[in-house]
Amino acid sequence: MKLFAFLVPVVIICHVCLPWALAEEPSARKQLEYTIDKVTGILTELTTGKETDKKEQMALLCDAVYERFSLAKTARLSLMDHWGKRTDVEKEAFIALFGKFLENAYLSKADRYQGEQVVFVREKIDHKRAQVHVRVLYGALVIPATVKMHLTRGGQWMVYDVAAFGISLVGNYRAQFNHIIERHSYEKVIQIMEEKTNAHTGCQTSYR
Repeated sequence: MKLFAFLVPVVIICHVCLPWALAEEPSARKQLEYTIDKVTGILTELTTGKETDKKEQMALLCDAVYERFSLAKTARLSLMDHWGKRTDVEKEAFIALFGKFLENAYLSKADRYQGEQVVFVREKIDHKRAQVHVRVLYGALVIPATVKMHLTRGGQWMVYDVAAFGISLVGNYRAQFNHIIERHSYEKVIQIMEEKTNAHTGCQTSYR
């Protein structure tokens, strides 16, 4: 089960994150389909290339993820009711720390990629929101998942949540953060994330 918890976000988030040459009517599904081969190439090179190439491949993977992953929105939704109580400085600091937290949890394990495939099933678009239903093929296992996206003013579909087995990335962290804040404090959340990311340098890229 722990493998699935790691696998689904890495495979899906890492497969939905490169720029797309937009058509007149941008499709969330088309943007996902366009990027999957390119990101698979990065993951394949990362896991099969020379050791000296891995640092460069990780940098490419970091850049690719933040081209399509809306960290700021994911962070805000994960903190939810407690977000409005934070100052602007605290919000910016939380987004950056949450980014390192996710990178440490998922991207740092990207070298465990074993050729998993993502098969697109269907998409549902409602104005500026989209849900793209996919299946992650892991050997004989088929893992249904849903990628939630929103459309930016620039016409880009950005990922802000991934759900599998009825559990979403945002919902999971929202429950954890809320529990800690209610029992302890917001500062305790920051302390825990800092402790878990102490040895993680983080992606050298900008967050959106």
